[in-house]
Amino acid sequence: MSTRTVELIKHPMRVRHLEVRAVKRTGPLYQLLTLAGDDLADFESPSPTDHVGLVPPIETGLVLPEVVDGRLRWPDGERPPMREYTVRRFDRAAREIDVRVLLHGNGPVARWAAEAAVGDEVGVTGPRISKVMPDGFTNYLLVGDLTAVPAIARWLSTLPDGAMAQVLIAARSEDDVIEFKCAQPIWVLWLTELSMPEADHLPLALEQLRLYSPDTFAWAAGEAVAMKEVRRVLLEDQGLRAENVKVTGYWRREQPDFDYEAPLEA
Repeated sequence: MSTRTVELIKHPMRVRHLEVRAVKRTGPLYQLLTLAGDDLADFESPSPTDHVGLVPPIETGLVLPEVVDGRLRWPDGERPPMREYTVRRFDRAAREIDVRVLLHGNGPVARWAAEAAVGDEVGVTGPRISKVMPDGFTNYLLVGDLTAVPAIARWLSTLPDGAMAQVLIAARSEDDVIEFKCAQPIWVLWLTELSMPEADHLPLALEQLRLYSPDTFAWAAGEAVAMKEVRRVLLEDQGLRAENVKVTGYWRREQPDFDYEAPLEA
């Protein structure tokens, strides 16, 4: 039965000890990591926007937190970095997940991912909450910067039968462009060779976009300040209903510890 509302599913907090099973560079800016282990036996990932926290090893080895009253408690001493990434693929039978890491900036997790090798240990936390998106719309509008590409790719791979999708992505150059696999009709526009920060172009492009159908569900993710303007354009200029628009800030300029679960108004 198709749905037209977002369903929230809360998951018990878990910390999983996994290893790298495969590594593949999928473009100049992306490293695709296949992570595997028996700790994935009870893993759940029902939504294309599901995120997990990656905890790479530090010099002394892999340091993982324990779960106390639903929260992570880290041991005394050096605390390893942790960053959130989209679950690109989940295979329960193989007990594998794929995580595509954007190799931008100089973050410690991205640096580790760039050099990761088969057999390396890694910790994984989450997902905390799954936002299961509706599958009862005629058209889907997916918007984002490069940080949203893994979620968009997974979404398109599971697009409902009979639906269409329009995709708008802000990138830095033609080298960032990848091909999406989708069994349904899709239209994709990559904004490249941009004169200002990539995400800032998305609201301008959205103002000019003609939706395939008024029966559209819109999802957008990327830099938080730009996403606030994207949401305004979707509601005011495109005239979409608020319940049919979901916008998330994945990151914020000059704020490396930004919580993607935080409201955009924060």
